[in-house]
Amino acid sequence: MQFCSLCKYIAVAKDEGLRERKQRETREAIHRAAVRHALATSPDAVTVADISAEADVSTRTFFNYFPTKEDAMLGFHEQLPTEDELEEFANSDSPDLLRDTVQLMLEVFSASPTDREIMRQRRELIHRHPQLLQKQMTRVLSVETRVASVVAKRMRNLDAYRNLDDIEAAARILVILAISTVRNAIRTVANSPTLTSTAADDDRAIEQSLTTLREVVDRLI
Repeated sequence: MQFCSLCKYIAVAKDEGLRERKQRETREAIHRAAVRHALATSPDAVTVADISAEADVSTRTFFNYFPTKEDAMLGFHEQLPTEDELEEFANSDSPDLLRDTVQLMLEVFSASPTDREIMRQRRELIHRHPQLLQKQMTRVLSVETRVASVVAKRMRNLDAYRNLDDIEAAARILVILAISTVRNAIRTVANSPTLTSTAADDDRAIEQSLTTLREVVDRLI
């Protein structure tokens, strides 16, 4: 099974249509404007109107993309798959639940510009203003909870998991492992001077992260 390229997470999906491209470009413009303003002053001093003006959008458009100015600064945009897609995941009989959960998390965290410069600026912003990290963690925890319920349903349908004492806890742990796998792969691609985030590079980074995780778990048992 080939993963969707990390490009869906950190660059541009190759098959996006005109409407999707315009939405992505608007979202990225708002995010970049928010980061620039926050670095120049502080998150508290920046207003939605400031960000919207620099991104050349209305404040109404701003709120179509981000619920708060802090979310815009973090570039945090989650898009859960459709109910049908979640149901398909929950009812799948594929035995590789870890791999499939990693794929699901790639689809959930689907759009945040992460070229090296904006990543550097975002890290600097969080370093200067640690309260943003708490905001980020709160949003990630919310997503974890929502996805874990779907993973738990899948576990109840698979013989290997249905006899676990606490399936809900197991599902939460699996989602956290999946997020860690994705984050490590993204960091590998973003920090490499040679990788360019092609589909092959991205898939290789995910596979390496999964292999490392499985090796660690094998040694823990």
